[in-house]
Amino acid sequence: MFPAKLNELNLDIKENVSLASFTTFQIGGVCPCLITCKTSDEVSQVVRILREDDILFIFMGGGSNLLVSDDGIDCVVVRYLSPASQIELKGNDLKVGASTLIDDLVCFAAAKGLAGLNYCSGIPGTVGGAIVGNAGAFGKQIGDVLVSAELLDKEGNLKEVVNEDLAFQYRGSALKTSYDIVLSVTFRLGPANKEQLFDERKEILNLRHVKHPDYKEHPCAGSFFRNIAKTSDAGQRQAAGWFLDKAGAKDLKVGGAGVYKKHANIIINENKATAQDVYSLSRKMAARVKQEFDLDLVREVLCVGYIEGAEEDSASIVW
Repeated sequence: MFPAKLNELNLDIKENVSLASFTTFQIGGVCPCLITCKTSDEVSQVVRILREDDILFIFMGGGSNLLVSDDGIDCVVVRYLSPASQIELKGNDLKVGASTLIDDLVCFAAAKGLAGLNYCSGIPGTVGGAIVGNAGAFGKQIGDVLVSAELLDKEGNLKEVVNEDLAFQYRGSALKTSYDIVLSVTFRLGPANKEQLFDERKEILNLRHVKHPDYKEHPCAGSFFRNIAKTSDAGQRQAAGWFLDKAGAKDLKVGGAGVYKKHANIIINENKATAQDVYSLSRKMAARVKQEFDLDLVREVLCVGYIEGAEEDSASIVW
């Protein structure tokens, strides 16, 4: 399924592997080949080799926003994730490898007395994935502090872009449809007191602990639906969880999938849930909100592979 040339790169390559072990939902069937890259150079080499042989692949980071089909997927998966942070400090700017975990980046910035990323405390996944989905919390988003990014296009060519080129929007960017891969990014932050940053981080982590499950104990993909667009010129988006809670969604369950009792917008894998269980439950949740408030919830979690009733999102991340 993969070119012999890849063996020369001395990478972690697994064949016929279950993707359940590589997503925070702990759900997913088998893929023919999983290639893990830790550096941008490794990604560039792998992508060019795959392109030369016209081999389709899906690109993923920490797997924290994916619902993978129980039937698996019939293409190569390239995983860009590094346990060791790749961060370079230049004044108030941080150049960060996209394989770096978001929370590790937040810790590094706080330790250097740099503000602008603390709201990402406790968010799972990689920096690359956060940029693609413009991750954020408390009305702030990671695209707000991005200066530039190094991308790899679908032909395997490197290019440098600036913030405006990425067309950031709520939980989205141009990267969702451009097929470009984020290799590294540069953030511009501001000076701040280290102790205050760590105190703020502690408060945010405590708040997340109260409301959000630990995905290692309660497998999930965080918020399943996007928050609701504000209905006036004032205030932030309205939490989808509020509408779901008022509509009684916490009582819903399908198979091994249930709604987290402390947060109505989070579906958890309670007992060997299938991707179909999760998706079917999400439709029941959305139907409750539609009936009660006449609002159409928009799914934030990406569906990969065949799941009955779901529109597959992998077209946006497959070359």
